[in-house]
Amino acid sequence: MATLTFEVFSRFQSATDANKLLYTPIADQLTYNHTRLYTIECEGDTEAAAAYMRSVLVDSISQKVQEDGTPALSGELFSISYGIKKGALDLEKEAILTNYRGRKGLPFDITALTITQKIYVFGQGDAAALSARFCKDVCNPAIHTWKIN
Repeated sequence: MATLTFEVFSRFQSATDANKLLYTPIADQLTYNHTRLYTIECEGDTEAAAAYMRSVLVDSISQKVQEDGTPALSGELFSISYGIKKGALDLEKEAILTNYRGRKGLPFDITALTITQKIYVFGQGDAAALSARFCKDVCNPAIHTWKIN
């Protein structure tokens, strides 16, 4: 079994005011950027699986993809990775898996797919306090799991 990762992000989007993520603004001058991280467990031809996933996930004109498992962006004060809890409806995941199931004769099997939103926050400040504040406003404990880096 192989694990493939695809962190997809915009070629044209730059970091913007992080207060957009919060219910009430903070005084700290922070910016943020975001990506989507797709983690696929698969069996069979991993090169074919990677090519298939790139064709499904990435618009080569407007997006870039990082596939080596290292973070797509750097220099952040902290990052928050969050995704849908198991058992909750994830429409994007279902759309990808429906597309996969609709294609016959692929030389690989996808055994698991996890989609994670990743928010990179840039600037100066108390990373622990600020990350807790962002998690409180961005992540919903009823449907999300999250990790702070």
